[in-house]
Amino acid sequence: MTKYLGSLDFEKQRAKLISEQLRKFTDSYAYMVAGQFANIDFWINEAITSLKALDEHNIRFEKMYNAQKNWIEEKKVKVPDYCYICNGICELSHDGYITPDLPKQKIDKTEIRKKLINSVYYFLIRCYKVGLLDQEEMKSFCNQIGTDIDPYDLKK
Repeated sequence: MTKYLGSLDFEKQRAKLISEQLRKFTDSYAYMVAGQFANIDFWINEAITSLKALDEHNIRFEKMYNAQKNWIEEKKVKVPDYCYICNGICELSHDGYITPDLPKQKIDKTEIRKKLINSVYYFLIRCYKVGLLDQEEMKSFCNQIGTDIDPYDLKK
């Protein structure tokens, strides 16, 4: 039976990659930060897209779940009952076929979401501290990713 590798796995990996990349910039040389700041719109857009995908995952999952459930019920779908002992169709189950399992929701998005926002925030702080943006621009970017500025972080 095929294991469901849902979009949440993809979304988490994408958020993790963006977070890791931005985290690297927080302690890079200033000239490297300046190079990445030249693409700030790209990085902010990537973060926003990733956050939106994480936030809307439950809606997409519910649609997929209901579509599979309805299909299985309407078509009376049966799949081979897998036997872990012989690695084949289970001969002990009724006709060797069962109703397929529906996908299970894996829900913990909180930590990866928080890590992504923090990575963007600390990249922005680094950009601020090396003089690539001012407080108003910083505030605008933070608003876009849904976070506030800690006044202590603005001390140079």
